[in-house]
Amino acid sequence: MMTRTAKELSTNGHTKPRGKPRLGFLGVGWIGRNRLQAIVDAGAAEIVAMTEPANEMSAAAQQIAPDAKLIMSYDELMAADLDGVVIATPSAMHADQSIAALERGLAVFCQKPLARNANETWRVVDAARKADKLIGVDLSYRHIDGVAEIKDLVGSGALGDVFAVDLVFHNAYGPDKKWFYDPELSGGGCLIDLGIHLVDLAMWVLDFPSVHNVSSRLFCGGKPLSDGSGQVEDYAAAQFDMDRNIHARLACSWNLNAGRDAVIEATFYGTNGAAS
Repeated sequence: MMTRTAKELSTNGHTKPRGKPRLGFLGVGWIGRNRLQAIVDAGAAEIVAMTEPANEMSAAAQQIAPDAKLIMSYDELMAADLDGVVIATPSAMHADQSIAALERGLAVFCQKPLARNANETWRVVDAARKADKLIGVDLSYRHIDGVAEIKDLVGSGALGDVFAVDLVFHNAYGPDKKWFYDPELSGGGCLIDLGIHLVDLAMWVLDFPSVHNVSSRLFCGGKPLSDGSGQVEDYAAAQFDMDRNIHARLACSWNLNAGRDAVIEATFYGTNGAAS
């Protein structure tokens, strides 16, 4: 009986030897093209195909990866000879597109947010577990050198008992795509766009404690945001408690009169010191 090594078997059922991972890109707008450029520059993968409805975006992406085939539909992209997909589409599409790829045996790297709410997120996670495939989300602040150092300080006990965290992400500008301002497509405003990075950063540094006692205030155009308004928040303030008696405060915004392009801060306060 003939046997095959792991190298000879790809994640998508191929029997020929594989070299670099073969990737497809779903969405090559500003974010998607940045991901594409980074992968091409690193030589980390072979870019096989891309799907993008905007001609100017696809043309710009093909300047970066000229050998990639432009495919007009997601179904066609899924049927291509791929090992994984990179998803950078409007947020409402992330969960279903990720699940479709995972069910076809493809690894997934998805722009944040992975989904618009907890139920959608768990559907994706369950699909990844069932398919036994990797899924990554672009929660990039974990990979900043200073953040890794803070995690080491917290984990080693150098700060003592961490009891408070302050998280800030204000942008003096906002997204330029209309879908960001449609709650059905975006799932929310500045909190799901910017604040999600801060929440992930805090949870990762603190080794994912349980969260409780969450409260928040949302504003749009300087006025409290009401349910059913059809708008998304451009300013959000929240606070929440975590295990080990840790309290966190978070503030984030779009188009804030901050006096500079952005204010991005995370500070962890302990009984023996602080790190920011």
